[in-house]
Amino acid sequence: MDYLAVIEQGTQDFAGLLERGDLQTPVPSCPGWALLDLAGHLGEVHQWAVHAIVHGNPDARTTDAPAAALAEWYRESAGLLLRTLRETPEDAPAWHFGAKPRLAGWWRRRQAHEVTIHLHDARSALGQVEPIDAALAVDGLDEVRNVFFPRQVRLGRRPALESPLSFVVSETGERFVFDGDGTVLEDEAQADATVSGPAEALYLAVWGRLPLEDPRLRVSGNAAAVQAALGVGLVP
Repeated sequence: MDYLAVIEQGTQDFAGLLERGDLQTPVPSCPGWALLDLAGHLGEVHQWAVHAIVHGNPDARTTDAPAAALAEWYRESAGLLLRTLRETPEDAPAWHFGAKPRLAGWWRRRQAHEVTIHLHDARSALGQVEPIDAALAVDGLDEVRNVFFPRQVRLGRRPALESPLSFVVSETGERFVFDGDGTVLEDEAQADATVSGPAEALYLAVWGRLPLEDPRLRVSGNAAAVQAALGVGLVP
């Protein structure tokens, strides 16, 4: 997966939406936010990642998004991120919130999915949705399963799952099992319910961007457990 290419294209597309779109447009997938707020969040996350790589800690002081020239501010934040990722060896030490070893290359994947999800948010708000690459979506499912879901439970942002859930990618047959607090290995979990569908649909569903009622998703087993989990997303 060429994460840098995903980040470069995604940030260019996001900046283009900021230039063309109404910045006061509500973003339904991020309740309470307009496009202006979404841009501020994403740009500050880029700055935060740069600080973590360069300074080795999460204590960044980010610059707030301006009311004017927002697209230019965002391009600068994204450009700094790309330069930092390209110029820093992937095996260089860097702080991040994943499992050890803590290396700079980790941020390539994380920022690729940060951009992908929020670009989808912006496109959806503006009625300009485009498909997400299936291979990238499968990689995103793996990241949620092994990085984000356990973190959200650990931080108390969502409860642990009472029933193990299996997500099966229709294109490849790959299976991702979510259970408890996310520390159970897949081969240790016997799923009570299975959600199957295209990689893109599953990716958006675990991020709380696609309702369970979407016709691309198929549920078997304990439907109530799936609804309880995906009602807020596995990584709200």
